[in-house]
Amino acid sequence: MARPALRIPWPLLAATVALALSVARAAYLEHFAGSYTACQGCFLLPALGHDAWLLSGLFALLGLAAFARSRALRVLCAGAAVLLLLAMALDLLLLRLLNQRFYVADLVRFVTEVAADWSVARAQFLSPSGIVYSVLAVLLLVLLAGLLAHQRRSRRAGLALFAGAVGAALFAAGVGASTTLRYVHDQYAWNVIGANLPQGREQAFSDAFVERQRQALAALPRVCESGTATGRSVVLVITESLSAYQSALLGGPDDWLPRLDALARANHYFSHFYANGFTTDGGEIAALTGRLPLDPPGAPWYDLAAFGAGDDTLPGIAHRAGYSAHYFTTADLAFLNSGTWLRQLGFDSVEGNESPFYADLPRGPFGAAADEALFARFEQWLDERRDPRPFVAVLLTVSSHPPFLHPQTGKLDAEGTFRYVDAQLAAFHDRLAARGFLRRGVLLITGDHRSMTPLSDEEYRRFGERAFARIPLIVAGAIDLPKVVDAPFQQTDLPASLAGMLGVEYCRGPFTGAFLRADPVPARYVVHSRGDDRNRVDVYFDERVASYLENGDASAWIGAVEPPDAAAVAAWINAQRLDNRVPPRALATARRELK
Repeated sequence: MARPALRIPWPLLAATVALALSVARAAYLEHFAGSYTACQGCFLLPALGHDAWLLSGLFALLGLAAFARSRALRVLCAGAAVLLLLAMALDLLLLRLLNQRFYVADLVRFVTEVAADWSVARAQFLSPSGIVYSVLAVLLLVLLAGLLAHQRRSRRAGLALFAGAVGAALFAAGVGASTTLRYVHDQYAWNVIGANLPQGREQAFSDAFVERQRQALAALPRVCESGTATGRSVVLVITESLSAYQSALLGGPDDWLPRLDALARANHYFSHFYANGFTTDGGEIAALTGRLPLDPPGAPWYDLAAFGAGDDTLPGIAHRAGYSAHYFTTADLAFLNSGTWLRQLGFDSVEGNESPFYADLPRGPFGAAADEALFARFEQWLDERRDPRPFVAVLLTVSSHPPFLHPQTGKLDAEGTFRYVDAQLAAFHDRLAARGFLRRGVLLITGDHRSMTPLSDEEYRRFGERAFARIPLIVAGAIDLPKVVDAPFQQTDLPASLAGMLGVEYCRGPFTGAFLRADPVPARYVVHSRGDDRNRVDVYFDERVASYLENGDASAWIGAVEPPDAAAVAAWINAQRLDNRVPPRALATARRELK
């Protein structure tokens, strides 16, 4: 007698996997978010409660897939359940690897950058933990395929899943009634559907609101000044993920940058320097154009095409002063079409990983050679250069990009990677000094953004909400500057500061400082676009932090703290967002040109 074929209860198995994904996400949130907020037990239940609503809907879909008479309805419900399970799995994966939520807007933005995406993820997936992820991914795909391909009716499974849907809904309602998440990272606890619902920053402004913002903006004071031309060349090194928490000198809990700390003490350093955004392109937008990397109203993300050429960009200032402007990196400049954007911004030369100098070298994330190769290439360029004009050169490093693959050992090692970066930056400074560049030029070393990694409890205790933006800035060379600058400055101050040093006119207001001078003048306000809550913009003033929530015409300050001239500050933020908007037809043209 033939044995009956094994019948796998695919809907019940899928429900079990969904529950496991939810518990794993909540446990991870409790681990890292609870530690740095010093609030153990604050994140587990809220995360489970938010996910319970999602699980309730998912269990109901799976119940229909098991119970419905119509095969078409069963397949439709199974397909919807498959999409939800994939979204939950991606959300957990990105949270564990990069401390980032799964946002559909990010997927749309980066999905075409396959080579760059793989260059970043490859090290993780080839690591021991990555092998586990890969095995789990294969098992998940088998499950999803089985769920779609084997649609048999099962009254018992359907009833069990409907009961699970009711139980999950009751749990979600109970948790929601009894637990309130009191921290700014509450979006981390939201389920993946809630996190991807239309956000406040995607709400458009009405014409009347725009007019009111423009009127309020006109009342802000402006100061125009030219500074004194020095004729000194400038090298700006923007270092991937370089953060204040890695520096003992800056009060960080880690001591990963001992050589940079010594370099800072021997030259000039800023104890309170801030990134304006949370991504590399956001840091470059701020430092190279002086504008905030804020999403325009009505859009989920900004477009590089919105930040075009102008007299007050870094290249524009250099050209007005009779300088040349150059850009070097080892990254793939096809990523986000950044190479073409940089050329349109006005750099006289733009060079990435396509340079023959890197032809036979090992590559890491974004197809980039190690930082030491970038510095060697720039020194070769210096040796071969025959242009008598002074120059401004921007160097963007890549080796310390997450997941922190050590360029020399090939291991995933955050501390070791930053110690490598520390050594390479210090050695680069020493070689520039040996060749005499620092007797007639200036070197600036800073970060692109605070590392996309969880804050430790100690870091949050020391720096509070400003921890999300704190990065180093070291200045060395032929410049009259205090040894230690304790006043707050930010990346958007770089163009104005350079203009003063190069002797060209620059007009600035309460949001722009100037620091490459004997008497650094800070802005009244420092502004940071948050990455954890992308509808939120923080404004630092005095010793306080005010938070502005983007929500179309209903945009408003949240919490008890508001800055002086709150209406004018809000108008300036809104105007920056409006200026980052590109008309659809112009955007389509710009994107074609960028390609």
